[in-house]
Amino acid sequence: MAAVDQYHSVASTSADLARELGVSRAAVSYALNGKPGVSPSLRKKILTKARRKGLIAKDIDSSSIGSIGMILADLGNPFYANIATAATKTARDQSVELLLSHSADSPEAIAKAAENMAQSGVKGIILTTLNIGEGGLVRDLRTRRTPIVLLSRRVPQLADIPFDGIDDFRAGYELMTHVISHGYTEIAIATGGFSSYATSQRIEGFLAAAEVEGVHIPKTSVMSTSLNVLGGDIAAEYLLENGKLPQVVVCGADAIATGLINRLALAGVSVPSDIAIVGFDGIAGTQHPFLDLTTIVQPTEKMARSSIAKILQLASGETIDNPITIHSHKLHLGGSCGNH
Repeated sequence: MAAVDQYHSVASTSADLARELGVSRAAVSYALNGKPGVSPSLRKKILTKARRKGLIAKDIDSSSIGSIGMILADLGNPFYANIATAATKTARDQSVELLLSHSADSPEAIAKAAENMAQSGVKGIILTTLNIGEGGLVRDLRTRRTPIVLLSRRVPQLADIPFDGIDDFRAGYELMTHVISHGYTEIAIATGGFSSYATSQRIEGFLAAAEVEGVHIPKTSVMSTSLNVLGGDIAAEYLLENGKLPQVVVCGADAIATGLINRLALAGVSVPSDIAIVGFDGIAGTQHPFLDLTTIVQPTEKMARSSIAKILQLASGETIDNPITIHSHKLHLGGSCGNH
């Protein structure tokens, strides 16, 4: 009987609190139970009032409504570090903690990280590293009823999963068109693994633009390497061993371009006087007098904010009307492409 009386007492005081603040009882419930569904400012207002009325302990963290997970592809690629930084700030602005996991693009590591996050009770998981053929992971998370949002990489077969990214084909097409406008005809491509849909779309964009411009890029000039600085180093070694360098290397990531430039410099090859290099991502540190890289700039902050908003909507049981968001990219013209 005492438990029933206590239940009615809590329900009554919550209703009183809602009336006093002029908000719904649902809003009060969300705030008191640490669930999404109310803004950070309203949550703080409700919890402050609840403390004064003795409804919650004074040491309860008013900002905590749980956590969400983010699985990153490769922290050796600064692009993902930029994404993580923007997402962490955005999450905290929404009174949520972001749990980060580095997968090194390993399917086993991705699956394990997702399992651990789901078991720990995260509100949802943002995947930056899902590749073609890894739909089983999504099915498992759906079975667990864990909300999912894809960021940067999408999988065509999972069109109903919310996504934030850019049009990689169009961006690749624009970048290659600009490269060829310099008069280059001897072109190599260095990208990440072909299992990434984003990478495959960039390559298709590169090759489509080359075909339209009448430039042939042989398959032997398309290199698949690690999506980080080490991958650029490996690509540079391959080119140096071939003896004759191409006029330009179009990279599928700024990290690869940076590794290429560093390794070529050690071999006495200067960019852009001896060889031109262009990148893709627009990461911090590649736009300054010493390394002004021609690249595609992705709006990482906007993408991160949007993905956080979507995961919180899903965690609240809301439906996302427009789950696929294609953000605008920009072509940054630096000095690494040369003036041919």
